[in-house]
Amino acid sequence: MSNDDIFKKLVQTTQSQIAKKFKDSETKIMLASEERPPTGMIVDNPLLEFILDRRFMAYGRFYLVYGAKGSCKTSLFYDFAKMFQRNGGKVIWIETENAVDLDYAKHQGVDLENVLLIHPHSLEEALNFSESFIRNLSKVDPEGKMPILICLDSIAGSVTEYEQDSGNDITSTIPGTHARLLSRFYREMEKPLANERCVFLALNQQKHKIGGFGFGEQISMMGGEAPMFSSTYQWKMAYTGALKVKNEHGAERKYGSTHKVQCTRNKLGREGANQEIEFDLYIKGGIDWYSPLVRVLGKSYDTLIEKSGGWYRWLLPDMTYIDKDGTEKPIDTEQQLYDKDLGYIIANSAQAKEAIRTAFEIPALPSAEEVEAVEKERLTTRKKKKPVEEKQL
Repeated sequence: MSNDDIFKKLVQTTQSQIAKKFKDSETKIMLASEERPPTGMIVDNPLLEFILDRRFMAYGRFYLVYGAKGSCKTSLFYDFAKMFQRNGGKVIWIETENAVDLDYAKHQGVDLENVLLIHPHSLEEALNFSESFIRNLSKVDPEGKMPILICLDSIAGSVTEYEQDSGNDITSTIPGTHARLLSRFYREMEKPLANERCVFLALNQQKHKIGGFGFGEQISMMGGEAPMFSSTYQWKMAYTGALKVKNEHGAERKYGSTHKVQCTRNKLGREGANQEIEFDLYIKGGIDWYSPLVRVLGKSYDTLIEKSGGWYRWLLPDMTYIDKDGTEKPIDTEQQLYDKDLGYIIANSAQAKEAIRTAFEIPALPSAEEVEAVEKERLTTRKKKKPVEEKQL
């Protein structure tokens, strides 16, 4: 008997034993080559794709955004919300801090008519809302067509039911309550979330650690390690400076800020790569990805863009872009432009963006046949899901 025959018999015997022991099990045994690739919402943004190492924001995954106070974590959530809204998706904003600024959200370009806002009274309530939304998707959307972004804003701002119990003195604490709740939530939701066109985004505040020996980065976050461990992408935000201009009266006013984001990829993307970029954030308009993209290219990709002082010039010939009036125009390879102006051209040129992706070595999208197979398998799995049961985390 050959090794292949022995191995085949081993698999069949084991599968038969497991089927008898776990009668309701739906676990499949297959070759690794048969595993379907991840799919997601197409980003169409080379700089964001650079740190994702994907051309899409993967569905069925946990994402974590964290940083110090004022690092604009919520503004990054707004940018993701706009992306979902542009693609017909919906947004659920579970806001625990009771500190929303809806005027600022509107200035950022978020369509508030397509954002469901919830102010839960406790972390338990917030997590139960999240669980119910995820589990009920297969029930109310059997075709699985609706993309949805669920944002927990934030872990650090949430309070547990024990802490709210008036019978407990304010000095009474139970260490690790947040961590235990979140650990169970992430473990339990991993499989149901994987079957949905859904992204779960959690925001958390980074704080200085009290005590310790002073080695390494002395930071801590509420909620333990589960959000970090379970999140496919972890975005560490940092504020780097203000963008100011003088108004007609000569007074200097802030119109935006600059930020640094470090993206750690966990189990999706090239192994061990932590990508770091900067972006500009405008009070009116939101995140500008393309001016920073031009600066990155001018610094490190001199076959695409030539930098001369504060000017930039696109180098690849025979490319076009769509101008503001809707007409197609050639990209002038002799014209020197500011980063913002060249960024606008790149943002509206499919050819330029594709050339940048090639330079960044961004993997191609899955084929249409692969995406269709993934969606078919997703629908089959969703139909077997158990209904939501009333419970408390």
